Amino acid sequence: MARAFFRDWFVDFGPTRAKMAGRDPYLAPDLWALFPDTLDAETGLPKGWQIRTLEDFLELAYGKSLPAKRRTPGSVAVYGSGGQIGTHDAALIEGPAVIVGRKGTVGSLYWEDGPAFPIDTVFYAVPRIGSMLFNYHLLAFQPLRDMNTDAAVPGLNRGNAYRLEFPLPVSGLVSAFDKIAGPFWKRRAVNLKEIETLAAIRDLLLPKLMSGEIRLRER
Repeated sequence: MARAFFRDWFVDFGPTRAKMAGRDPYLAPDLWALFPDTLDAETGLPKGWQIRTLEDFLELAYGKSLPAKRRTPGSVAVYGSGGQIGTHDAALIEGPAVIVGRKGTVGSLYWEDGPAFPIDTVFYAVPRIGSMLFNYHLLAFQPLRDMNTDAAVPGLNRGNAYRLEFPLPVSGLVSAFDKIAGPFWKRRAVNLKEIETLAAIRDLLLPKLMSGEIRLRER
């Protein structure tokens, strides 16, 4: 749902196009009023919006080397470009965290609710405009996976990524996105946790059921 809101507002310009077509509002009045009613003929953006570079929105900070032999198992997720690769007892960054593949799996994108340790094959996002949630979705709509610049070892060049462009909406819309999409995103985290818990229970009980160690009571 959060992704659908982001696409409609900031990629497809749905509310502005709806206004231009004379369609009925589908957002709350105060929110609907924030969207322009025309597209700029020169830029193709909603009137008053500006084109900015990715670098304006966020910093892609470098992860830090942490070989497996130096890790102490703990509660902190360790991320490489292929996703979580282990745990550690100390964090490099606090959550929520957005992690981008730099070497190996170029342009991969991960969200981590808790503290994390991004290693040196990834970047992590440091927002300059908007929240971590806004910037996660902004990155999801960038062609990062298509930006490999190294034939030998696939790699994402930060300078090239920084030159990508995205529209900066009028004041108020970025924070409005957070207020509306945030609860959906939090519910997603709860659902994922419930799925993990149910999977753990299944993995614990299924072998015992199969072996007869636990028997189901007959009615």
